[in-house]
Amino acid sequence: MRYSPNVTGNYLGGLAAHNGGGDAVICGPRRLDWAALARRVNRLASAMIARGVRPGDKVAFLFHNTPAFIEVNFAAQVCGAVPVPVNYRFTAPEAERQLRHSDAAALFYDERWAAAAEGAVAAMGEDAPWTVVRRRDPPSPYDELVASGSDVDPGVPTGWDDVAVMIYTGGTTGPPKGVMLTYGAHREMYAALLSQIITRGARLDLTDEQLRRVIDTMPVPGLRYLAPLSRSRIAKRVFGHPRTGELVRRSLFELLARPEWARVGYRFAIRYMTPSMPFFHDASYQMLMLGLMAGNLTFVLSDSPSFDPAVVLETVEREQPFFLANVPTGWKKLVDHPDVERRDLSSVRVAATGTGVCSAALKRRIMAAFPGVIIIDMLGQTEMTPITSFRIDASPATVKDRSVGQTIVEARVVDAQGRELARGEAGEIWYRGSTVMKGYYKDRDGTAAATRDGWLRSGDLGYIDEEGELRIVDRLRECINTGGEKVFPLEVEEVLGQHPAVELVCVIGVPDEEWGEAVRAVVQLRPGRRASTRELTDFCREQLAGYKTPRSVVVVPELPLSPVGKVLRARVRELHGTG
Repeated sequence: MRYSPNVTGNYLGGLAAHNGGGDAVICGPRRLDWAALARRVNRLASAMIARGVRPGDKVAFLFHNTPAFIEVNFAAQVCGAVPVPVNYRFTAPEAERQLRHSDAAALFYDERWAAAAEGAVAAMGEDAPWTVVRRRDPPSPYDELVASGSDVDPGVPTGWDDVAVMIYTGGTTGPPKGVMLTYGAHREMYAALLSQIITRGARLDLTDEQLRRVIDTMPVPGLRYLAPLSRSRIAKRVFGHPRTGELVRRSLFELLARPEWARVGYRFAIRYMTPSMPFFHDASYQMLMLGLMAGNLTFVLSDSPSFDPAVVLETVEREQPFFLANVPTGWKKLVDHPDVERRDLSSVRVAATGTGVCSAALKRRIMAAFPGVIIIDMLGQTEMTPITSFRIDASPATVKDRSVGQTIVEARVVDAQGRELARGEAGEIWYRGSTVMKGYYKDRDGTAAATRDGWLRSGDLGYIDEEGELRIVDRLRECINTGGEKVFPLEVEEVLGQHPAVELVCVIGVPDEEWGEAVRAVVQLRPGRRASTRELTDFCREQLAGYKTPRSVVVVPELPLSPVGKVLRARVRELHGTG
């Protein structure tokens, strides 16, 4: 095959050559194999170039988890441009802010999200990017643009140090930040993750049934005879040695740099389904890059952006995914649904959870609903591309609360002065490694504040337990995690503060059985002014995505203030953080 000087083009070319007929994307009745996907990506990339997209330009897009998301993302990379996924739950003002900040040169969007996309473009006036809409019914400008391009890879060079994607994440102060992640950081993360899965997985005490299911899924010659040897004491000692993990990681690192890896990967293709993790989050986005580099993932998508447990279970039965990933809220909805006992879910070998702490009790329920499943619990953050640690459980007896396993990058727990703490002592978790972000876009001060001497300050509070595993205690930052979505109080407070009746406001997270946490606004009204709680939530809903809109509003006579006039959030949480 002819090699492309473009990282994404090189991998797509390899997959089209070595696994052209293998399923790349399944979305309802639609199937895209790797050869068809590569052709559509090349056509879209060449059409983008003809429209003026140049290397380094930002290409924004508003799609839920659809084939179009994957096509636009890879096409932007094949152009040498930087893909910028936009949260499809955004309102027009939120989308406008991201488009302006990212300097987007182009915007692609699904007609389902036209209100936000077109509202943002209209507000930007002459600063607006050129846009392409994907309509459900023909003729669609999106499909016409794809058809206008060439099948040939345009050959725009990119390297490992180039920015592969810009994912927007929030901060406790100020608006969301554009996190620049490189191709090389993705490759390093995958090599580290896969090597740790191999070495740690080999040390698991799998049942005979679990071992059989792994062997059946991965038809590697001789695996049927070699796999049982992994249970031996010698094998466990070998795989437990740190040099083994490093050797495997370096070998995988070299393989992931070459598209020939697809020749190996496609032989045991794994169907991957993530119904509750949108691709605009790096927790889910990074799997797209893993599928590209490893060459053995098939993405099973739902045509609907909403999470319907009945539809998810029906899709699992029909499409037989090997790997099922959900946020804890999604897993709870699945195991609570009556269909979970009536559907054939035996294809699911791995259940992954992330973007929030999954309780030990919920993990046991997942294992009961999906017999024989292995659970992978991952912790990460966008700035680390994003996985920093993970834990594997193959038995209900091994699960632990608030443990996210051992890190795959260098980590330390420090006090407020940055001094490393002893095991068992809680402090802020810091990370260091080759997967750290290139920086925040157009924000040197923010980048400097988030890092120190090569370490990334996570803002999470935790400690290392007696087994060397990372335990999460709480978040140092005021981020509210509701159903896997992050809500930052300042953003909501800024909106509510614009209401003419509001004097002061403090936004906090409160426990919620369904969502983990729910957003609550505690409001002090201006003297002589009135506003109902319904009026205040409706005011927020006009400017904020639904998950950011407070689920409850508490009106109080007076908010507690510090001597310098700052609202005492901790005190507000004590007074109004329950019930």
